[in-house]
Amino acid sequence: MAVAAAGARRMFAVPAGTVCGTPRLKLAVISDIHVRNEASQKTFEKVLEWYRAQGVDAVLVAGDMADRGLVSQLQLVADAWFKVFPDNKMPDGRPVVQLLEYGNHDVAGWEEKNYPDPAERARRLIKFDPKGCWERAFREEYKPVFSKTVKGYTFVGAHWPGLKGLDGWLAANGGKIDPSQPFFYFQHPHPKDTCYGAWAWGHDDGASTKSLSPYANAIAFSGHSHYTLTDERSIWQGAFTSIGTSSISYLSLEYNFRENAWPNDFGQKEKRQRQMARPPTDSITSDGKQGMLLTVCDDHIRIERREFTWGESLGDDWILPIGKAAEKPYTFAKRIPVRQAPEFPKDAAVKVALVPPKAEKDKPAPKESTQVEVSFPSATPCGKSRVFEYEVQAVVVEDDVELVAATRRVLALDFYYPLAKAGMAGSCIFALAELPKGVHLRFDVTPIECFGKKGNPIRSDARFSVA
Repeated sequence: MAVAAAGARRMFAVPAGTVCGTPRLKLAVISDIHVRNEASQKTFEKVLEWYRAQGVDAVLVAGDMADRGLVSQLQLVADAWFKVFPDNKMPDGRPVVQLLEYGNHDVAGWEEKNYPDPAERARRLIKFDPKGCWERAFREEYKPVFSKTVKGYTFVGAHWPGLKGLDGWLAANGGKIDPSQPFFYFQHPHPKDTCYGAWAWGHDDGASTKSLSPYANAIAFSGHSHYTLTDERSIWQGAFTSIGTSSISYLSLEYNFRENAWPNDFGQKEKRQRQMARPPTDSITSDGKQGMLLTVCDDHIRIERREFTWGESLGDDWILPIGKAAEKPYTFAKRIPVRQAPEFPKDAAVKVALVPPKAEKDKPAPKESTQVEVSFPSATPCGKSRVFEYEVQAVVVEDDVELVAATRRVLALDFYYPLAKAGMAGSCIFALAELPKGVHLRFDVTPIECFGKKGNPIRSDARFSVA
């Protein structure tokens, strides 16, 4: 075991696609596919085709399959599945196991108002018959909490309506789980206080964290937040292992208190769409489609993070040692001290410009709506630490006194890109009316990585002033 652990330490965070060990199980992991029409169905189909080419033994989807909770959308999901895996089989006849589950979108009633007739509403929406809809679409028995065995490994899934059932399942079956081997659990929301930390959007009430904590060999997959796999907080280890699964429909960045983040500023999102380096026209779609490929070996699991838009890796593979005494290299406490902050290039400069207000029809533009735009180049990674966001500060500079007058947090909008595609310049807006008048102002920009470590700031000249 000591030899195995030492080997695992050497493999920790290896280059993408590195082959190490004899594969015992290949597992596809995706989430939040949000199929709503034939176009999104085609995206799902293409992703499944890639996993088929990798020879996976099972495909895990951690919820939110039918975008608006319609039976017709669930059928699109099932049709794509059985087109790629007829009768749940590879082209050579090997079985491929369905590890699918409902998320909140699947059983939501958002479309009820569109079907005033009760009988039609019951036919159209999954929420009125989740069991029957599931069994007709996927040709398997529906249980709120269910388990399957794939090549000797245990998988436990909890549909959105069955999240409270994990504790009961473990009470009845936990004693049968081999502690020397991983067992896999999946639900739609993140287990509270695990991946992404306590600040994660879309976590549960903490019941799953409590239930799984006695099982050091448990590996939990969850979706819901749509957070990107380039965020190293996507993988967490503590009493067990918890991994966020991102999305193949659209991605979200952590938006609380950020100036340019969805859903608070759609103008910035449109600007990003115009600026982004478009992938080839025959790719699946733009705006991020991410998933994982797990290769389970005797003493470790290799996790490849995949970006389907460009067909590229999202970073070094994660390597999880497994076994009774396996170390846990992905605890936040171990990783944060060795993280390096991203830095700006030596010639990086901050530019400041006034943005005049736009006049409305037959109305003069109000002077107080004038804005100050601060723009800056992309910071570059240090080690493996990419820039996640920028802190932008307006600083009063008078005599020997410096005083921060206003602060913004601005996301790096290409944070979810493959590293080779990143490098987008950033910008930030201040209202002219919020800045102090009659003083000299300087604008400082500091790059920050996902765990919060700050690099060195770059600064504008302290010549700007508000009359």
